[in-house]
Amino acid sequence: MKLNHYIIKGDGRLNEDALIINEKQSLYGVADGVSSLVPFTSEENLTGGFIASDTAKDHLESHMSSGLDLFSEVSNINRILYTKMKEYEIDRSRKEQLWGTALAAVKITENGIEYIQTGDCMILAVYQNGEVRPLTRLQVEHLEEAAIEKWKQCILEGLKTKAEIMPHVKEQLIANRQQSNTVNGYGVLNGEPEASDYFEYGKINKVGLSRLIMLTDGLFLPAEKVPDGIPYWNHVAASILEKGLDQYTKDLIALEESDPECIKYPRFKKSDDKAGIVIEL
Repeated sequence: MKLNHYIIKGDGRLNEDALIINEKQSLYGVADGVSSLVPFTSEENLTGGFIASDTAKDHLESHMSSGLDLFSEVSNINRILYTKMKEYEIDRSRKEQLWGTALAAVKITENGIEYIQTGDCMILAVYQNGEVRPLTRLQVEHLEEAAIEKWKQCILEGLKTKAEIMPHVKEQLIANRQQSNTVNGYGVLNGEPEASDYFEYGKINKVGLSRLIMLTDGLFLPAEKVPDGIPYWNHVAASILEKGLDQYTKDLIALEESDPECIKYPRFKKSDDKAGIVIEL
């Protein structure tokens, strides 16, 4: 087995993404921290998103319980986050104050691949015949579409900078946060007991399987860069495997730098944190 990984900070003060590498238990993953909408920093000057993704990383790398499955382990992480927010006196009845993390992880066994996901991290299985099989889906996509459409409308109306556009979409982003771990919303590890109801998890066998790709959303290509007629995840996987994860990431950053105000490729920040793992089986 061969492992390739890459992580880099985006526009924020801290990198709220994390790589999870537990070779002893053949467990690998990525986490994408989500800070609260109400400003918060710990005494150590850490954001909630950093604390949450780092908690997931620490637990899955160093505190895995013997014999527990991924569902139980990730449920434990959610309970730990609940406890941490209680210690910081976060008002857990107000979703805008909660912080948490998206997560995608796999455990490689003799007979297959166990996987779990929540939020908008992605897991792609690539087969020897070139087939790309997304094991997960973007749980927040249906909510973010409204904000992106509003962003595009602002551009059509002549606004030219992120600073001008953001006030027009901020209300939608706040409303989206109220939908965490609800039937019309999305799943995320944020201490809410309902979080485990929204895990996507399962097991696939390894017949014909060539590679596994795990990505945080900072490594997603702008939809405008995907050729017509080619499924989005097929193009992303092919680009990563053709270029290598390092070069793919550098090219994506160069693309972001060419559009600092997020006008050509509408998005909410110039450059998000990025974390990715490619496993060659």
